[in-house]
Amino acid sequence: MRKKILFAIGRLSVGGAEKLLVNQLPVVDKEKLDPYLLTLFPEKKSATFEEKVVLAGHQWKKLDFRSLFDLISWMKLFRFFRKEKFDAVITALFSANLIVRIAAIFTGVPVIIIHEHNIYEDKHRWQIWMDWLLSKWTDKIITDSDAAKFFTAKQEKIPLEKFLTMYAPSFVDKAKGKDPGLIRRDLGLPKDAKIILTISRLVPEKGHKYLIEAANLVLDKFPNVYFLIVGWGPLEGSLKSQVLSLKLEDRVLFPGLFLGKSDIENILPVADIFVDPSTRTDMPFAIMEALSFGKPVVSTAIGDIPIFVKNQETGFAVPPANSAELADKILVLLRDGAAREKMGKTGAEMVKPYTMENYEKTFEKLIIDLSNAN
Repeated sequence: MRKKILFAIGRLSVGGAEKLLVNQLPVVDKEKLDPYLLTLFPEKKSATFEEKVVLAGHQWKKLDFRSLFDLISWMKLFRFFRKEKFDAVITALFSANLIVRIAAIFTGVPVIIIHEHNIYEDKHRWQIWMDWLLSKWTDKIITDSDAAKFFTAKQEKIPLEKFLTMYAPSFVDKAKGKDPGLIRRDLGLPKDAKIILTISRLVPEKGHKYLIEAANLVLDKFPNVYFLIVGWGPLEGSLKSQVLSLKLEDRVLFPGLFLGKSDIENILPVADIFVDPSTRTDMPFAIMEALSFGKPVVSTAIGDIPIFVKNQETGFAVPPANSAELADKILVLLRDGAAREKMGKTGAEMVKPYTMENYEKTFEKLIIDLSNAN
């Protein structure tokens, strides 16, 4: 008999946790598991994966929590749980980890699994306390890196045996990518120009301002290069202002989000070098995707990134918030095409085992093992 499982998240806004969930649902073994999706909050008008889920036809329950104290939504949630009688619940991000976990505990769901997708240094004391309390009824806490595992265990005083590290897979389908020449033409990029790419939300911890400073240094010594900052977020205006103040608007471009018209499998082949200048992270999904496409990576040496971004093997790992070092390593790769190619091939080989299918097999085994143990 198939086990009925529920994947729950706040909403389907574009982000790493949401992307993992949306890409995991289609590869669930439907002979073993009967997957449902639950979102708690109304979708925002900004970029979202909602259309992708609708087109895939997943079983999807949408609630409209307006706040943590929305009693009507709480009643609907408990009614939903009592009706469906799930065998396992898997949640991601704090709101779902809190709200859905409470419902799962009180309705007797046998297996409860949550995701901690980052190193959350800014959690409030009450959030840490709630995570600690609810962990007593949680079977497993999945992290994207050992760095996040050790940090969260210490922060929330939860035993390490509750945790499991599962590195995020690459989601991209290389077969669906457009001709890179067409994308260059769409973006107005010269055929012979070198392209530096970064993909992430435009928020402070992603370190875009240091990449822009580095771009200014790089362009002084290597003029035939363009920087693409792909993403969206609250810092878009200030980052564009920084670019204007440095008179880099012709070389540092903000193409927006690459979703329907141009997915990541379209934009990654255009790049010569992938850069992640984050100042706080554990293991960005985008780095795994860039490596899978055979791109050398220049990133900050934080979290578990140095496990995959190895100096002079798959790219370079530099200190965070260091524009000069970032620029220096970008220049090394710009000037050495053979090194770019060699590092790209090494990186692609390194991440070959990290597929969505392998990730899901590990996940399914975890659910079944925990179900049998309970």
